[in-house]
Amino acid sequence: MYHSTRKYAVAMLSLAVLSQSIAFGAYTAAAGPSAGTAASAAVSTLEGLGAVSLKSGVSVKLLDASLQPQESGNILTYTLNYHNGSSSNVSLIDYFSKVTTSGGAVIQGKPVTSSAAIKSIPANSSQPVTYYVNAGQAAKINGVSISLFGWDFSQANYQKKLGMFTIPGSYSTVIARGQSKKLVLGEMPVISKAESLQIVKTNGKVYARVGMTLSNLGAKVLKDTGLKGYLVSSGGSRFELNADHADYPIQPKEKRTLYYLADLPSYTKLDNMSLQFVQEDSTLQVKLPVAQYKLPAAELPNFTVPVNAVAKLKVGNHTIETGLASAAVYAEDNLAKWSLKFRVRNTGNQAVTLPDYPFSLIASEGYSYPVSNEALTGLTLKPLEEQTVELSAELPLKLNQGVLQLQMTEPAEANRIAFPAAYFQIPYSLQPDHLLATEYPVQNSLGSFVVKLESVERLPWSDQDQIVTKVSLRNTGVASVQLPALTALLKAGDMDISGTSQMVIDGSKSQLAPQETAVLYIAGNLPYSYNLTKLKIILQYASGEAKANFLTLFTSQLGNTLRTVAAGEPFQFELTGKKAEVLERQTRIYPGADSKLVYTELVMTNEELRRTQPAQLVGYYRTPDHQYFEAVISQSAAALNAKEKSLVTVWSKLPPEINASELTLYLGEGISGGKLTAPGGAPTAYIHTVGLELNPANPAPQPSLQKLELFPYSLSVTQATATMPEDRESIEAQMNYRVTRSEQYVTAANEHKLVVQLIDPFGQPSEKLLSLGEEPAGALGSLSFSLNNKAYKTLTGGTVRVNIYDEFQGKRILLGSQSYPVTYERTAPRRTEVVQEPSFPVN
Repeated sequence: MYHSTRKYAVAMLSLAVLSQSIAFGAYTAAAGPSAGTAASAAVSTLEGLGAVSLKSGVSVKLLDASLQPQESGNILTYTLNYHNGSSSNVSLIDYFSKVTTSGGAVIQGKPVTSSAAIKSIPANSSQPVTYYVNAGQAAKINGVSISLFGWDFSQANYQKKLGMFTIPGSYSTVIARGQSKKLVLGEMPVISKAESLQIVKTNGKVYARVGMTLSNLGAKVLKDTGLKGYLVSSGGSRFELNADHADYPIQPKEKRTLYYLADLPSYTKLDNMSLQFVQEDSTLQVKLPVAQYKLPAAELPNFTVPVNAVAKLKVGNHTIETGLASAAVYAEDNLAKWSLKFRVRNTGNQAVTLPDYPFSLIASEGYSYPVSNEALTGLTLKPLEEQTVELSAELPLKLNQGVLQLQMTEPAEANRIAFPAAYFQIPYSLQPDHLLATEYPVQNSLGSFVVKLESVERLPWSDQDQIVTKVSLRNTGVASVQLPALTALLKAGDMDISGTSQMVIDGSKSQLAPQETAVLYIAGNLPYSYNLTKLKIILQYASGEAKANFLTLFTSQLGNTLRTVAAGEPFQFELTGKKAEVLERQTRIYPGADSKLVYTELVMTNEELRRTQPAQLVGYYRTPDHQYFEAVISQSAAALNAKEKSLVTVWSKLPPEINASELTLYLGEGISGGKLTAPGGAPTAYIHTVGLELNPANPAPQPSLQKLELFPYSLSVTQATATMPEDRESIEAQMNYRVTRSEQYVTAANEHKLVVQLIDPFGQPSEKLLSLGEEPAGALGSLSFSLNNKAYKTLTGGTVRVNIYDEFQGKRILLGSQSYPVTYERTAPRRTEVVQEPSFPVN
């Protein structure tokens, strides 16, 4: 009897369950309170749970359910879709829902802020409404029940249970790998899909980058997803994700991949990870679960870029190509100093401005060293434009320089992990020693060039030396290049002499047409005793607030390349606008007891085709054993017409033991302030220097004073007389002369003096100066001497000698000498008158 009754009850129950399940599937209105529970035993998704009838023509269906762990209690959300098939509105105030957690707690659901305004369902329409409850410590959504109630005042508690949905044990809130889900973000319908998971291990840390695609199905721009992401491990650990970049607007019908980054502990298990998104409900101050996706298997991306290969990077919606064009290193102060040529190209059809990409050198020993990137940051590239910039870095020489990598990191942003962009393999190459007269290709952000180190000169400069390099720069591109204002950094061996560096560009040329060449002179000072074995030159220009490298030269070819000119041969200064020919006219040695003086006259001819002011010359006399004596140079400041000549005087004092016949005159054009110095100015360096061998020769004294040369003047003594009156103690002498001047050359103020010396018959001298240039050319002049000596009374005749000297800086050269007779003027005898007395007659 007992067994029969039991079998009957089970059969009736099974029939009831089957009937109700069919009724839910067909959206009938006669569902009992337990219908949803019974149906859940046969389904694994919420779609199969069917619907609960609220009243005739009105039903509700469970669309979604999620659980979001939070410290203040796990938030469970569920979305009910209300279908009103009747002809009148349905007020939602008549219905409510309750959640029964897997632990047995019963909590009434409340609408989230975005659904709170929905109070009724219009006739013949459907409307989803999302609710939430704080489920406390409930960790699973499976087995959770959501019951639907209506108000019924005939019930003891005025509530009537209308139906229930029980979430199946097989149900998962995680979207299967490779599947998509439809979301509503910012009132826009979108299709979402988790695409990728990349794991990068760098600098002792582990980073994850998750990629998700969003397709905007709406008719408006999706400006902000409003999503907050978490990376969830298989063990349930949750890691906050930060957007790789700020959200970009997604246009209607556009599909875009967004990336999110997380910093993971090194021990994290990387298999079976998922991506979870929540939205902040600021009114409720809770995070509402949105969706969770099973991620693809983690990939370990290879960011290594082989030598001569390129890496394509995204800058916003733009794609750029990057690559390491070349790398060179040299040793200094136990440091390896690297120079890296980095190439970047805009492959898009719009201009793009590069953000601040941090760079570093990664050694095989695990150390990381910063790389300067000022030349790249903020660089704007036009469509298809390519530029090459120079990066530099220093690291200890003891590290292995042959296996370094250049790490390029994506730009740092607030609340964003700095993720590697590329690792460029660096070919080990010692800094090339730039050989003289050899062309080397150069690429930088301004264009393509060929550079050639023409010469290196080490010259005296006051109590120091100066090093001067001549560099030619040819534009090998197809377009003209506007050269920026360049400045020079100079490293003389281990000594930085940039503080004394200065540069002059021949002709101040600032724009180079294709295949056109500019010539640069770079000068700097160093101690004259310094043993210079290598020289480094870096030319820079301003790029925004930073300095960008234009080119770098490194050479150990430091033998003086100074050009020399044989005695008596002319040489040319060839700088544009200042072309001139220079020829030694004469070199004299003025003797002296304690010192002597070397004096050179140069003839400078203007070789330009128009009137030009020459540059201020700078000179040094050099002995064969490399003693240098700074020269004083006097030249006219007047501009010269084409082929017009000027006379330049050069002199220096020498110790008496110096053999002046072996001197060489080093002569160059002075520079200051980045240009050639005008005559009379104060040069701070000199360039374009020539070693001029000299022909020192003093003129033989002339035996006659009829014509003496002191170029550009000539002196002719036309008459000289000396008289000595009888019985007088004086000699009166007078010299008449004529001075003429050659107008062949333009000259500066004459610093020579003519000294006329009169030697009396006893050998005693008397001197007077003869002025030059104070009287009109060709004018006659005279000098008078009045000599007094008691011994002259004993003379009745004799001669006086006239010596004429060229005096310069207090030292003299005898030009000529001639003796003249002294006329003895006797006193005429006094006549005695005889007065004859009148005779008188005698008586």
